[in-house]
Amino acid sequence: MTEAEWLACEEPRPMIQFLRGWVSDRRLRLFGCACYLNLWIRFPVAELYRDVLRASEAYADQRISKSQFKLSRKKGDWEKVPCVTGEAWEVAQGAARDCSGESSKRVQRGDKWEDQVIWERPEETVIQVGLIRCIFGNPFRPVPFSPAWRTCTVLALASQMYDLRDFSAMPILADALQDAGCDRTDVLDHCRGAGPHARGCRVVDQVLGKE
Repeated sequence: MTEAEWLACEEPRPMIQFLRGWVSDRRLRLFGCACYLNLWIRFPVAELYRDVLRASEAYADQRISKSQFKLSRKKGDWEKVPCVTGEAWEVAQGAARDCSGESSKRVQRGDKWEDQVIWERPEETVIQVGLIRCIFGNPFRPVPFSPAWRTCTVLALASQMYDLRDFSAMPILADALQDAGCDRTDVLDHCRGAGPHARGCRVVDQVLGKE
């Protein structure tokens, strides 16, 4: 995938495939969690499955062990449990497919048969691409982050948003970063943009020193 293809891409699957082996397992797992959290805003889900998702985030951040995480998954119907186990890139792909209702069917084009991807909830793919851009940015142009920008205010804002999963203060974070001397338009525009934002957001992670 080229930079132009990355910037123009409108499907999460090829983007995740490209990221495999280039980005941290933590961010891939957090992307998978973000897919479900976004979907569950609009669909009721049992609390025990939210517990599984919280455990997945904790495992991604190395706050619980793998055995503790596996134990949390055994509490519910395995067919309904979110796709949050396995290799990190499998979690990212599985969550994106599950939340968008992705499937494929064979269609005939001329004298050939091809697989056509269809989505039960195509609106989710739009949000997922937005989440990928939030969490991973443009992998062709990594953004340097100056330690001087980590003022007390900047750190407090980033920590609060990460802990509460409430990213409504992102524009305020942009102001705080600018006051600290940040002049990177890609950083400031990301904070002031419409989002979506989630745990793993590249700017918040850079503030908190997370990989």
